[in-house]
Amino acid sequence: MANVINYIKWRGDLTFGRAPFNEVDNLALSLLVYNDFAGIIPGKDEEGSVTVKKASEEFIKTYSLEGAPKTDFGWVPYYMRNSKRFGELRLSDYLDIKDTERDMMITAFTVHFPSGAVFVVFRGTTMEIDDWRMDFQISFEEIKAQKAAVKYLNHILNKYAGDVYVGGHSKGGNLALYAAMHISDDVQDRIKHIYSNDGPGFCPELIDMKKFEDIKWKLTHIVPTYSIVGMLFELPVPHKIVASDATKLLQHSGMTWQVEGDHFVTRLHLTEESSGLNRVIDDWIGNATMEQRKSFTKDMFDSMKSGGAVSLEDISKSGIHDFGTIILSAAGSESKTKILLGKFFGSLWREFEKIRILEALKTQQGIIDVFLILLGIIFLATPQAVYNFIGGGVAISCAIWSATRLIKAGLREEKAFIKRGRMVFHIFVLSFMVFILSNIERIPKWTNALVSIVFFYLAIASVFYIVKHKDTIKKGGIFWMITIAVINLNLGIITLFMPQRLNYGKSITVGSYLILIGIVRLVIQILTKRGLHERSVNPYESNE
Repeated sequence: MANVINYIKWRGDLTFGRAPFNEVDNLALSLLVYNDFAGIIPGKDEEGSVTVKKASEEFIKTYSLEGAPKTDFGWVPYYMRNSKRFGELRLSDYLDIKDTERDMMITAFTVHFPSGAVFVVFRGTTMEIDDWRMDFQISFEEIKAQKAAVKYLNHILNKYAGDVYVGGHSKGGNLALYAAMHISDDVQDRIKHIYSNDGPGFCPELIDMKKFEDIKWKLTHIVPTYSIVGMLFELPVPHKIVASDATKLLQHSGMTWQVEGDHFVTRLHLTEESSGLNRVIDDWIGNATMEQRKSFTKDMFDSMKSGGAVSLEDISKSGIHDFGTIILSAAGSESKTKILLGKFFGSLWREFEKIRILEALKTQQGIIDVFLILLGIIFLATPQAVYNFIGGGVAISCAIWSATRLIKAGLREEKAFIKRGRMVFHIFVLSFMVFILSNIERIPKWTNALVSIVFFYLAIASVFYIVKHKDTIKKGGIFWMITIAVINLNLGIITLFMPQRLNYGKSITVGSYLILIGIVRLVIQILTKRGLHERSVNPYESNE
């Protein structure tokens, strides 16, 4: 499917005079700012501007795209330079501050359109650890980059006349919205539109809702189907959900968003996995105090840098060593961070329980799985007497059931031969149960036969489960179900024809196996039901 690069190539001959500024143009320019134009675009306190064509050519001289993946931001200037639509746009007022000592990182430039309007673009989060630290800081404070964004936008509004658009991707979207909310009231009307491309919202304890309400109608919030960053501190506005060529968190990159013509390919829903994880994160953050969030951020990112890493790529390349450092540092962190981590896992369990386990336990399959687990526990708890206990219990239950049915059959008004047949059947069952109970030494063998029937049933049930759910069950689930069927068949045969091997060890083995098989079957069913649920909400249906 086409992406933003295809858009730049295919619609590059359509000038803004022929086709007005649109949502895909916003994304293209929000990705352009990720590239390093220091020394190429005139600075904020300098006069003049440079065309996108010239800036891109200068950038490409020092940046090689050889072997670069399709998602590399360098492809944006590479194709923009030869585009009539973008090549002659002018760039000015480059701002690039990277001061980790003051927790300050912000990059922005201003795009000038032929109409006289300008588009103020803020860069999003890079792979640097300090950059991600500042993203986490929005959960407990107004960061310095946000205040710098307000100052920069006010500077542009005072420096240039005409309409102003503001936007950015990821953290850049957050900065764009924050700046538009906090600029001087006398120039607020000049802001015509705000674009936040998978950008996070604001901490509820810090946001000025009146300022947000004044401008929210100007905001377009665009997120991919698997959005985590853009749904942090979710804003009370409609979200435009777009399709992506990537999976899970990789969808955060705007380079993967699907484009058709001059608009994005849209979807009706976030994926169920994304929605579930967002509920967990919202619950987690909502239950944490501001102090706990601050402590967690400090501990986590100090741990990441303790092994000498500067970027997330450094951690990835270093493998287990740096991850081990992080884990060890977290283990020795302040108690407030441990409390916060505990709350996170609590939130995760509540979501897992709410979405999957309760649904699974309500089904016939789930009831059987729970029965197997409880039966296994009985085998482990009473290994010496389990056969007498289970066999006697089943015999007594069957005797009571047969006696009750015998009385009802005698009182029922129906044809004589049917009535006699019912009574003979229940007399036979009742007599057999009494025989079992009166010969205690036979109860273990009787129980052995019952257990073998359970194993045979489980073997058949596993095969039928695969057939019933062949369209939704995963390959791993099929493998385990077939394995379970084969094991159960063999255990049923051994149990039926070798009753003399009734001992402590066998009870422990059978109990452990029943618990294990109950858990495995339950997990397979949970995963299968999840696949069915994801289909039912149809998250990939297009609006078009």
